[in-house]
Parts: sequence; C-alpha cells; structure tokens
Amino acid sequence: MSEKSQGSLHFEISSALKSVIGQDLITNDFIAIFELVKNSFDANAKNVDLVFEESNETINKIFIIDDGKGMSYEELVNKWLFVAYSAKKDGTEDNSSSRVYAGNKGVGRFSCDRVGGRLKLQAKSVSDDLIHILNIDWGKFEENAKTKFENIDVKYATSSDFDLPKGISSHNSGVVLEISDLREPSSWDRKKLQRLKGNLAKLINPFGSSNSKIKLNMICQREKKADEFLEKEYESNPELELPELINGLVTNNIFDVLKDKTTSLSVVLDKNGHFVTTLIDRGELIYKIQESAQLYPLLADSEFSCQIFSLNQSAKSLFKRRTGIHSVSFGSLFLFRNGFRVMPIGEEGDDYWAIDRRHGQGYARTLGTRDLMGRIDIAGPESKFKEKSSRDGGLVETEASEQLLDYAVTKCVRRLEQYVVGVTWKDAIDKTHDTAQRLSLDENRSNIINLISKLSGSKKIELLDYSRNLVDVLNEKSSYFEESVERLSTLANRSSDKELMENVHQARKRFAELKKEEEEARRIASEELAARLKAEKKAKFEVELRKEAEKNASIQSQKRQQAENVAKEQETLKQEAVKKAESLNVAYEDEKKRNLFLLSNESRDSEQLESFLHQIVIYTSSAKQKITSTLLSLNNKNDIDREKLSTSLSEMLESVEKIMTTSRFATSANFKLDSTRITDDISLYIKQYLETISTAYNSRIQIKVNVNTKPFISDFTPIELGMVLDNLVSNAKKSRASLVTFDVSTEANNVLEISVLDNGKGLDSSIIEPSRVFEKGVTTTRGSGLGLFHSKKQIEKMGGEIFLPNDQPQTGFKIIIRLRK
Repeated sequence: MSEKSQGSLHFEISSALKSVIGQDLITNDFIAIFELVKNSFDANAKNVDLVFEESNETINKIFIIDDGKGMSYEELVNKWLFVAYSAKKDGTEDNSSSRVYAGNKGVGRFSCDRVGGRLKLQAKSVSDDLIHILNIDWGKFEENAKTKFENIDVKYATSSDFDLPKGISSHNSGVVLEISDLREPSSWDRKKLQRLKGNLAKLINPFGSSNSKIKLNMICQREKKADEFLEKEYESNPELELPELINGLVTNNIFDVLKDKTTSLSVVLDKNGHFVTTLIDRGELIYKIQESAQLYPLLADSEFSCQIFSLNQSAKSLFKRRTGIHSVSFGSLFLFRNGFRVMPIGEEGDDYWAIDRRHGQGYARTLGTRDLMGRIDIAGPESKFKEKSSRDGGLVETEASEQLLDYAVTKCVRRLEQYVVGVTWKDAIDKTHDTAQRLSLDENRSNIINLISKLSGSKKIELLDYSRNLVDVLNEKSSYFEESVERLSTLANRSSDKELMENVHQARKRFAELKKEEEEARRIASEELAARLKAEKKAKFEVELRKEAEKNASIQSQKRQQAENVAKEQETLKQEAVKKAESLNVAYEDEKKRNLFLLSNESRDSEQLESFLHQIVIYTSSAKQKITSTLLSLNNKNDIDREKLSTSLSEMLESVEKIMTTSRFATSANFKLDSTRITDDISLYIKQYLETISTAYNSRIQIKVNVNTKPFISDFTPIELGMVLDNLVSNAKKSRASLVTFDVSTEANNVLEISVLDNGKGLDSSIIEPSRVFEKGVTTTRGSGLGLFHSKKQIEKMGGEIFLPNDQPQTGFKIIIRLRK
C-alpha cells in the first residue's frame, strides 16, 4: 500500500500546560524561590532582595528584586514569554557559548505559579528609559483546559519608576518579581521563613565562599522585633546557641566553623589533568598526592573540586553551638553544578552517594552521612550533567554522572574514611578534641606512617608532600618503633627524602644500642637469679643431710609399723585433701579476681617474689649502665651538654622510681610479674593500689578513692601506672595537702576518667600557662620538676591523656586523667 500526502498537521497547546510545568513540576515553595534566585544569578545580579510583605500578621506578597542586566521589550516577548525556550541553552543569552548557567530549561519562570496566583514582573535593561511591566493572572490558564495556551492574555504596561516595597532602593537595571494571591499564605510563619533561609544558605553558599557572586538579603518587617529580641539575648549570653534570624544576608560560615577543627579532604582538578588531593587534620597537613584523570575522561573539563569534612563528636558540638542546628539536619555531601545546588543531593535522608547503604554493611569500618559534611563542584553542559526536570530529583543518569559518582565515592569519601577509621577512630579519646595534639602519640603516628607508606607504594599515585612533624622516627623505646621504622625506610627511599633516610639510619643505631643494653640487663638479672637459686639449693641440701645424720637408727625400726599405718591414713586424708584443695583453689582464683593486692604478707608465693626481684634487678642494671655511661663521659672530658646530662639523670630517676614501686609490689601484689604488663580491671587496680600501697607508704595525708564504674578491663603496665599514682600523691603532699581524692568513673564505653583533687596550696600564680606543669623541670614545690613530666609520658604511652581542667578549685589543685581500652 502506498502513502498519499494530505498536507501537514501541528500540535495545539492547552492552557493547562501552565500547571504541568508550574505547580506540578515545581514540588515546593523553597524549590520555586530557588529557581527564581537562579535566574537572578544568571542575569549577573550582584544583589538580590527577598522581601515578605504582610497584612494583619499574614504574609500576602513576596518580592524577588535583583540588580542584574534586566530585560528589554524584545527580550520579554521573544525570550521570557516564549515557553520552554532558553537563550542560555542555545548560547544567545550573552552572545557567548562558553558561559555556564545555573538554569537553562526555559521553565524556571513558572516557579512563580507554585508560590502565588498572580505575578507582576517589572524589568529594565541598562539601555532602556522605561520599565516594562507584565501582569499575569495564573488562574486564567486554569479556567478552561480547551483554551489555547497562547490565547491567554498577559497584560503589558510601562512605567518610569520601579514599584518597590517600602525601604527598598531602586536599581539602574534589573528585574522585580511581585508574587501575590499566595497559594498558602498562612503557612509563611516564622518557622517556615527560618527553614527557607537555611535552605537558601545551603543552595547558594553553604561554605561561606569568599568568591560568592551574589548577595541575597531577606527582609520581613513582621519578624524584626523577634529578631532584635533574640540578638539582645545572645549578646548578653554568648553561651546560647546562635539565634536563627529572619532579616539579613543569607550567609553561612560553615567552612570557617569547621576549618582547622576537624579532618578535611580537598580535591581539585588542575590544568595539567591531575587530581590533587590534600588531607588536613585540624590544621596539620597529613599528605598531598596527585594522580592522573585519565580513568575519568568525562570529568577532565568539569572543573571538578571537592571539600569534605569528617565530623567527630567535637566538630558536631561546635557546629551546633555556632549555627544553632544539628549537623545531621543541615545535610551531608552536597553536589553543585555551575555554582548552584543539585537537589536533593546531600539533604537529610538522601543517600545519592550510597554512603549509608555501605555504612550499614560495615558500621565500625565506614563513615555514614551523619559523619560527613561537604560539597562537590562541577561545571558543564546539560549533555553531561543534566538535572531532572522535577528540580528535586538529582541528576539524570549519564556516563559522565556515573564517572562523577564513582570518583566521588572511591577517591574522596573512602580516602577520608581510610584515614579517619584507620587513625582517629582507633583513639577513643581523640574524638573529643578539636586540635591535633593527640596525633603526636606513638600509636597514632605509627598508623599515619603506615597509611602514607602505602600511598607512596602505589604506581598510580605521586606523593607530593606529607607531615614532617608526624612522619618521622619514633622514640626507640616505643613499642611501635620497629614496625614504623621499616615503613619509614621504605617511604624515604621511594620519596628520595635524604633527611628522613639519615634519621632512620641514626635511629636504627640508637635502637641497636638500646637493645644491647636491655639484653645486658636481662643477662645480669638471669645470672643473679641462677646464682641465688643454686645457693638456695645447696643450702637446702646441706640442711637435709644434717637432719638425716641426726636421726636415731633405733627409732626407725620401732616406728616402721607405725609409719605403715600412718601411710594408709594419710592416703585416705590425701584423697580428701585433694578434693578440698581443688575446691579451695577455685575459691582462691575467684578471690584473686577481686583482690589485686593482699593485706597481709603471711602467704607470700615464692614464685611471685622471684618475678618481682627479677624485674628489680633489670631496672637496677639499666640504671647502673646509665650511670656508668654518664660517668665515663664526664671522666673522659667528652662534650656533654646540660640537656644531655639532664636527660640522663631523668632516666636514672625514672629507673629508681620503678625499683621503688616494684619493691612495694613484691610485698603486697597478688599477681606474678612475668612480664611488665597485665590484663585486668584498671579501676579496681587504682582503688586497691591507692588504699593498700600508697596509704602504707604515705603518712600525713589522707587518700580517698571513689569508684563509680563497672569493671574496666584493659591491658596495662602496673608498675608505670603505680608510679603515676605515687607521683600525684607525692605532689599533693609537697603542696601541703591533707587530703587527696581520686574519683574514678566511666566517661564512655571505652574511656575511663580519673579526677584527682587535693586541698593543698594549688597552682602557683607564677605559672602563667598551667599546661606547662607537665614540662620537664617546671615545678613550684621542692621537687625536681620531673614527676608530672614522667606521669604525662607514662599516661600517653598507655594511649591516654593527662591535663589540667579549666575549672580549677579556689583551694587546691585538680588533674584529670583519661584512659582508653
């Protein structure tokens, strides 16, 4: 069958199209106003006023006033009134095909219909003398769906002046939108205005960027009195949350709030086609790397940039205090295209990046949207990054959007996660800090060294820079030294860092010497032990011989029969005794769990004594070697500076303190010291050590211990913790205190807090910086100035912290210790 041409037909457009691309497409008032602000942005406006007028306390008009380039009569007719036409899209808006715009679908103008039933548009270009005015009644389009769209009248007029709300200044050019006959006038209460301002802050400028192209000002006379009251209240009490004001510029200093207070990862795509990633933790550079963008070709010209913050407990508290809202309510990882938000990506409850989906599969190993805040910026045409027409549906799936999603998750979110989970989350105390002070602890530095060493080993990554403060040789006495020094050696070779290579070389030499000293100390201790055991065995043997010689042979014969009878009885008794011993042993082990220290010395286990004596000899030998080495340097007139001599004496003092503490354990401890560490209840240890050991060795001061916590089982060094407790009691005595109180409580599941308060003379007024009391040599008593210095060193070795709280008592001195499992 052949077709026969009968001419052409054409579509006719119903007036109902207005609702399809207006109220039905724009889903809420906030999105509608945002679309209108976008138009002001695209018109090169520098200032936009968003004015809410009221009658009888109810908002009845909304004005959007900008100082952009405005529109001429021809532009009104050929562009604004041309439905779905976008001069931005075809490149004729500014005679430029290279500029990118916030909107380019040609339907944003119908956002007015979502907010109100009537629109008065006033427009003036710089070259115009008159103002062009359109008056639109959207209801006319709803009267009869059979009426053609183009047959609905739009009233046109001109004027010599802008018709503006009271108090608003006129501009030389721009557009004024006056929306009246509001759809939901009663809904515009203070709460909704606050929500609108908060959303606009996120939509336009969520990180207080200094290069913001537009200033948006909200004005509502009805809310001015309430704003003034809240401002005065906040001025009189700055501890209150920042008030949510209606009137004023829509700004947000989120970036300033979070900068230097938490961990952040930034990525920029440079002109050479490299993604440059920088990780900073509370002001401390961790690393800076670069990698090629070849695997993501569709992002190569997208001007990609990213800034993500990890929100620990401290950062969340700071955010709430400074902004007045919870971080989770603000949102997580936003996406910006051409300078404006792509909704609803990053909103509370949105999981566009599948962060929470993954978090649900590995809670302890991953970050969730509650733990993140940030923005990703891209630029590009609709063909690559196209927003869904509903305006709150995110991006249409394209190959470019898929590459964007993959890079954002794998190279941005997971890189930040790798550091946070692998370093800061491992330190339960660190989450409460907004400074990088705990990063210098050996364990945290070791984890950072491990991370950077792995990055440097990748062939696809170039390591540009890293923290010289943290990525350096650990103290040779650290338990993490051997592990970290190998990684440092590898890193130094890969990065050709000669200084680091030399540091590693010297550290290995010092470590070898230290190992030799330790082995010598243990050899001497073992020889001492072997000689003592040999002497004891010989003495025991001689005693037995002497007793045997003194036996009367005649008595042996007479008592042989008696012995046989006794043997039978003893066998019976032995069987009963074995059963009883087993029962007693169970009870004894149970009692040992409750008593780490015995109150009497009657049942001293010889093996226990041996273990403590062995440790004492090791410490003594170590002190002896240090003294010998120092004396040799002095006798040989080798150069030995004051600092080196001070360090040697400090180490000797530490060894002597260990000997004293160990000797106290030897007569009271209810455990063997086969190694320097035990696993037990720290809270119980602290209570019993202070009440059993410290009290016995400290007169003239009362020691009170309050424990308000469940058992806190952890791996710790009893000798070193005992030294810390002794130092604190000693300091209290030196400050003439009659009472020192230890309050032990659990701050969180993994953090034990010990508050130490004495009633002595307190902190000396000569110490301007209280935190300096932990420095070597700083003292206000008759002491050496090493007690608190050693205490800080021991506590940090345990992964804890010791500090002076701000709320020092009027009389006395207070110190806080926090330990983690």
